[in-house]
Amino acid sequence: MKFTPTIKPNEIFSENEISFLRKKSDLKGFSLLLHAWIVIFAAIIFYTIFPNIFTFLFAVIVISGRQLGLAILMHEGAHGLIVNSTKNNNFLSQWICAFPVWSDTYGYRHYHLAHHRHTQTADDPDLSLSKPFPINKFSFARKVFRDIFGITGLVQRYELIFKTLLTNDTKKDDGKKISGFQSKNTLFGILISNIIIFIAFSAVGQWWYYFAFWLLPLLTFFQLFLRIRNIAEHAGVKENCNDFNNARTTYANILERTFVAPYYVNYHLEHHLLMFVPCYKLKEAHKLLLKKGHKEDIEIKDGYIPLLRSVIV
Repeated sequence: MKFTPTIKPNEIFSENEISFLRKKSDLKGFSLLLHAWIVIFAAIIFYTIFPNIFTFLFAVIVISGRQLGLAILMHEGAHGLIVNSTKNNNFLSQWICAFPVWSDTYGYRHYHLAHHRHTQTADDPDLSLSKPFPINKFSFARKVFRDIFGITGLVQRYELIFKTLLTNDTKKDDGKKISGFQSKNTLFGILISNIIIFIAFSAVGQWWYYFAFWLLPLLTFFQLFLRIRNIAEHAGVKENCNDFNNARTTYANILERTFVAPYYVNYHLEHHLLMFVPCYKLKEAHKLLLKKGHKEDIEIKDGYIPLLRSVIV
């Protein structure tokens, strides 16, 4: 069993720098949650005021990006980084972020921390997301087709639901990626949260919005954006190497931040170096790394298009 050599934060950053970086702000945590949901409802309102096929597609794509944002904030919650209170952090992560997008903070935390311990090694539960790369253009196009037309989303949710209902192997604490949700209670939470969303749309006389502006984005462009995010983080990096080059930071423009890199998720190398740092401090961590002369040591890509070109041949 070969483990990834780690770089300790105090080997790079001073005690004062670490103290600054790790300090959480409840206000900033709440503001990120609020931002995600405001953008979602703003996109829906935009379509409602100007209903046509173009505003419909625009709303679906924007909502998909914010659903990814909710998944990113669930990731924050899995690390205990949304707010200072552990109880409130877990509640917000589970009910405001995870359940609405058919996910589970506790199940995600279960294997995600193993990903941090064994990044890019045989014991990394996420290695299957990056190991196949580089891939050819036809293979990537086939994956994009499956994502956009809902095949990936439907298959994944079918497997999650039925493996959770028919088996009870998801509670094993073996660091492996779980084959279903953490418990059957997760299905109950997902059901309740999605019923609430359905009722909210029904209350304004638009019950069909749940299917058009929640399930459709979740099953289609959300899957594509999630795939691109996963590719950016580890695809094409070295295996069994140190924390400076087993993950990647990708510079993102405003469009990329809107759809595939919400809430500073593009600073993924910094997250691996400092997984106790909230997402809104990762850019500061990146600046400190550059200031300390580590630009040549770390894995950086200048945008998502150059990144995809480097791993799709």
